[in-house]
Amino acid sequence: MHLVGCQDQKSQNLEEFYSEAASSEKPVPHRIGPVMLALIARLRALPGDRSVFGLTSHYRLCLLAEDSWKSPWFVIISALDEHNYTVEYLMPERFAPWPNTRVRGEARSEEDAVKMIEIAMSKSEGWVGPVQESQAYD
Repeated sequence: MHLVGCQDQKSQNLEEFYSEAASSEKPVPHRIGPVMLALIARLRALPGDRSVFGLTSHYRLCLLAEDSWKSPWFVIISALDEHNYTVEYLMPERFAPWPNTRVRGEARSEEDAVKMIEIAMSKSEGWVGPVQESQAYD
């Protein structure tokens, strides 16, 4: 996966943002920073050349299909620590019971979070063609 920061956040790239959080004296960002840095590395190591743009919002990582904050936030990832991840995705309009319906789930490991992110990218249909899922999440 080709994951880069969104052009609308030029002041810091994703690593700089989460590294700054990791070095914070505040306990919450201090815990979130290293977890998100590890997750970004795992996402970049996924096979394929799909372009994904990352936008940060309140320590969350939003995955976009276009390089603009105005693009739909198809997948939103947050982590409190290495055992508490939340992954949500924007349900395609044709399946949604109301506008902007989001599906949300929780993972207790980085491995499960990565699987959920792959599924969320596929189910959101934000990227052209199916996203390669490493393994079905059981």
